[in-house]
Amino acid sequence: MPVTERVFDDAHTVAAVPELSREVSVVLSGPGGMVTASSCAPGAVVKAGDHLLSVDGVVRIAVVTDVPLWRDLGFGMEGADVEGLQRALVEQGNELSVSGRYGWDTVAAVEAMQDAARVEPTGRIALDRVQWVPAGVGAVASCEVGVGLAIGSGSPVLVAGGTLVGLSLPGAEGELPGRSYVAVAGEVVVPIGADRRVTDPALMSAVAATTAFAEWVKDPVGGVAVLVRLAEPIAAIGIPPSAVVVSDARTGCVVLGGEQTVAVEVLASELGTVFAVPERPVDRVIVPAAKVTASCG
Repeated sequence: MPVTERVFDDAHTVAAVPELSREVSVVLSGPGGMVTASSCAPGAVVKAGDHLLSVDGVVRIAVVTDVPLWRDLGFGMEGADVEGLQRALVEQGNELSVSGRYGWDTVAAVEAMQDAARVEPTGRIALDRVQWVPAGVGAVASCEVGVGLAIGSGSPVLVAGGTLVGLSLPGAEGELPGRSYVAVAGEVVVPIGADRRVTDPALMSAVAATTAFAEWVKDPVGGVAVLVRLAEPIAAIGIPPSAVVVSDARTGCVVLGGEQTVAVEVLASELGTVFAVPERPVDRVIVPAAKVTASCG
């Protein structure tokens, strides 16, 4: 019978184990008052310089650092909070020394951030003009206060984190050894490394938007179904199982006219079709092969 040329990509789903970012409650920096404006939005990632909220009509821009802001900062001051601010400013693309001392280069970088945010460029960090947000907490999960409500110093502004930041992908039975695989979600395709863990932000966003992830959030048992396939599909032939004489799980042969045998690499079997790669071109095979030969010579 004739063989069918097929492209084999070994597409299958695995139950990936999600990794979520830590959940953090962000509280109001500086004195309280009435919230007169807010740009808080679930799913958004707060960036330095964002107009996060206004209190009593005064804009408070976000300052995102890895050390809490507990005091006003200005020229000549020193400490871990100054160093944390400097690290954040460097990550924004500013050139300055991360020394822990608030020098003129730090003043200039803060002025640039304030200028970009269209607030008065004082070069100082004043708690009644900023809202501190811990670095690395991820997207906003919920907004805790709205416009027109009173808020006190230390009261919750928002809850951030609890977002998908990584997936551990178990190896599926039958995956081809020595072949590279990718994880797929919508249009996003990401290579899977040896540790089977993926953290690509685009893939995380795509998976987080799926029904499978939403169901997992409601009942976090097992994993989240994620599509996995070969990085490079394989040109193969599709033949009935009876056309193959199997040597072991991955090798065998097919029989041509004149009792010739051709070795094949067996890729997989599904829906009554064996996907195989012959060592040389094959257009027809004998079925059933076992009537001609019992082993591959």
